[in-house]
Amino acid sequence: MSKEYVRIEWDELNTSITAELLTEFNPMAVKRFKESLPYTSIQSHAVVAGGQMYCPYRLVLDKTECNTENMAHQPIGRGNIELDFQYLSINYDTITEEVPSIAILQVIDEDIAKLKIIGEQVLNNLFFGQDYIKVTFTYWGDEKDA
Repeated sequence: MSKEYVRIEWDELNTSITAELLTEFNPMAVKRFKESLPYTSIQSHAVVAGGQMYCPYRLVLDKTECNTENMAHQPIGRGNIELDFQYLSINYDTITEEVPSIAILQVIDEDIAKLKIIGEQVLNNLFFGQDYIKVTFTYWGDEKDA
């Protein structure tokens, strides 16, 4: 199976990253996620979970069709859909919440350092900024196109 990717862009930060879709781990969640793309939302930051930014994201799934991971044990760069609260989160640093999450993407290794900078900028904006930061997810294609 070939790898598939999404591009995640923050126009206000003049930056973007690439993430691999976790198609084998969560095929139904990734399928539904891809069907919703492109998608633009408002980027925010978790207050108590640690190094995690999130954005509102509506995706209706049957939880029984999804695999979960403990968020506190995920690698940096993991992206998750949270069905109850309707958001998509991306971990850019250590996470302190031990909760199950539906993982759908993993930021590529080459973009992890950039992801950490983006996360800090989003956190600073939460506390000190006055403007919204938009985030856009776009299907990027398979490995030959990434």
